[in-house]
Amino acid sequence: MVTKSTDGSDIADQVKAIQAELASLTETIRKFGSEHASAGADALHNAAGRASETFRASAEEARRRGYQAAEDIEGHITKNPVPAVLIAAGIGLFIGALIGRR
Repeated sequence: MVTKSTDGSDIADQVKAIQAELASLTETIRKFGSEHASAGADALHNAAGRASETFRASAEEARRRGYQAAEDIEGHITKNPVPAVLIAAGIGLFIGALIGRR
């Protein structure tokens, strides 16, 4: 069996080389994590922006439909005031009866 003799400087050099490789690997992992975290943050920011725009569009559509419904009801009341008053009175009596039972 052949043995190779190593002195202390050879081992020290190997330890320094391992330390340098570990430092390089650590830096590579840090950069990789930073890049992916940045990409994830950008994707989250973009998704939040799209959700915000969708919410605004939905709210605007609901507001528009609400105004349209109010205008339609107002038109029906204007065309038929007596039935509208009778319906409103009936609804009022119904609600009053429900509340009065408690």
